[in-house]
Amino acid sequence: MKQLSQIQSHSTQIEPQSKCPPLRAAVVPNEESADICSPREQHEWRDNLDKYFEESAGEMPAFAVVLTVNTGYLDFFVNWHRYFRMNSIQTNHVLIIIAEDSKIHRKLIAMFDSVESATIVLPGYDVANNSAHQNAEDYDSFKYKSLVSTRATHLLNLICILGATNDVAKKDIVIVYSDVDTVWVQDPFPSIQTLIGNGKSYDILAAVDDHDYWCVQDYYCTGFIVIAQSSASISFLSHWEKELKYTPQLNQPIFNTVLRSPMLPEIRHGGLGEIEFPPGRLYFDRWVEEGGYLERQKKRRSLVVHNNYIVGHDAKKKRFEEHGLWKHKKTLE
Repeated sequence: MKQLSQIQSHSTQIEPQSKCPPLRAAVVPNEESADICSPREQHEWRDNLDKYFEESAGEMPAFAVVLTVNTGYLDFFVNWHRYFRMNSIQTNHVLIIIAEDSKIHRKLIAMFDSVESATIVLPGYDVANNSAHQNAEDYDSFKYKSLVSTRATHLLNLICILGATNDVAKKDIVIVYSDVDTVWVQDPFPSIQTLIGNGKSYDILAAVDDHDYWCVQDYYCTGFIVIAQSSASISFLSHWEKELKYTPQLNQPIFNTVLRSPMLPEIRHGGLGEIEFPPGRLYFDRWVEEGGYLERQKKRRSLVVHNNYIVGHDAKKKRFEEHGLWKHKKTLE
């Protein structure tokens, strides 16, 4: 089993500095996870998820892989999915796709109706305004901020619904959120299982984008997050959601601030190894500059590559193409 090259454990809080995004939402300190989840347990997704698990035969999945997709990034999802299937992910899992607009919702349902797979497609849009998030929005734009500010809500709804059951196995499902502009070049689950373990050593694991940035030693990336079902992770998601609802914003800076807030002293979080889960600044830039043996060795160990540190749908696509990571076709196989 592959071992991660680096994991940073954080049991102590990092003192915020003036440049960190401040916490603004009115939060309830030490709010019980049952109080947080109770209103969400009858969410519209409940019927879809209950039906899937009732109809599924065999072993309960160990992981729920979660992606959010809109119409503008459908081609990136198809590329992601081809890699996901091509690399023969062996660990028992369910794929949950959250559709951010009605057009992509219909397309995804049609796609997976003809493909036999462990997949659930859920609506993640406001019916009254279902076209608001159809386009491939640019990073840091107002519409981009509005779109990514829904992520905490989606993840919190999902973890609460999974926990609203007497089935102990369902409560042990680990959520793995992945941005659609990632490529899973190898199966990451064995490494994640080693870190999470049956004893749930961590509540939250995330890829690391940078160091000594935004006043933290390891600046986590919200493009790849592992979430164990625990009261601490539910409390964290609730605080993160409140901040994003208070002010739609880039979800990553406030993710890092909330995770290290004194309001969450019990949260166990850590960073995933940068070689196994490299950001774009390493995989596409620094390692290429190093070249030769070093580049080959590092890329051989990579599991999930994130096409970040570049802005725009077309620029991301071109970069994938230039590095041989674009296998998009019009339909799923």
